[in-house]
Amino acid sequence: MSHSQQFPNPFILDGETLTPEALYHLSFGTTTIDLSPDSWQKVAASRKTIDSIVAQNIPVYGINTGFGNFANVSIPPEKIDELQRRLIVSHSAGVGQPLSVERTRMLLALRINVLARGRSGIRCETLKIMLTAFNKSLLSYVPEQGTVGASGDLAPLAHLALGLLGMGKMWNPTSGTYEDAAKVLREHDCEPIELKAKEGLAMINGTQFMGAFASEAVTRAAMLAKQADIIGALTLECLQGTPRAMDARIHEARPHPGQNISAKRIRDLLTSNNSEQKPSSVTPMNFDDCSELFKSHGYQGRIQDPYTLRCIPQ
Repeated sequence: MSHSQQFPNPFILDGETLTPEALYHLSFGTTTIDLSPDSWQKVAASRKTIDSIVAQNIPVYGINTGFGNFANVSIPPEKIDELQRRLIVSHSAGVGQPLSVERTRMLLALRINVLARGRSGIRCETLKIMLTAFNKSLLSYVPEQGTVGASGDLAPLAHLALGLLGMGKMWNPTSGTYEDAAKVLREHDCEPIELKAKEGLAMINGTQFMGAFASEAVTRAAMLAKQADIIGALTLECLQGTPRAMDARIHEARPHPGQNISAKRIRDLLTSNNSEQKPSSVTPMNFDDCSELFKSHGYQGRIQDPYTLRCIPQ
């Protein structure tokens, strides 16, 4: 993520367009979020389907039946809401230290983004509370360990939901510590979620714990790659190397996109030509655009630089 990259505030989630870079940006708590108008409509329409199922008492897994081995057990209407609450409490079994505040923000934002697709049957009222919690940095205590991997991040997501129900612990941005979740919600004028049919399942059925970590890793790796190219360009110039090895025609000969991107970055850093030319361009490098320091090296007589300089992109 470029430090100069600008993100709108509020940042609009629609379940389709969120990027790893944007999610990483949301982790810092400097930007609020909301849903697109289209997402609100989809969420409302999806909820009507759930309400219709409940009203007609149509047997549907996870709505008015038990879970897993209890899929054939019918749940009476008066117990449907309790079933969803018990689902969250029973799966809140993680262990270890809590996630950092930044990573919990990513987890919450990514879960909201999934629900914004309007495929889960979550209520608009529930999503509004989740948005308020994110925007006020009211973040549930989520232990680092407990996910079952590809089968779903059930434990971390259950802990994420638990605090929003006013149970367990929650980060209090006023004190900077974890406190009783119900107290934190009251202190910041945020109502606890009261789960209705299907909503407990909607809160924990996903892999946003893994997705948030992966987004952070990919974004930070991209930032490190850019920083490495900047360091490489400075090293090449300070050690009186020649950028001839960064010529686009050399790197075009190999089918490695990353190598071409790195070479172009270094070329742009070493010259005054910062055009949006594609990395695969075979336009020769213009050495007249190089810095005065580079021109003073008297590079014309040098055949090639040491391996560590000329093979930076590779």
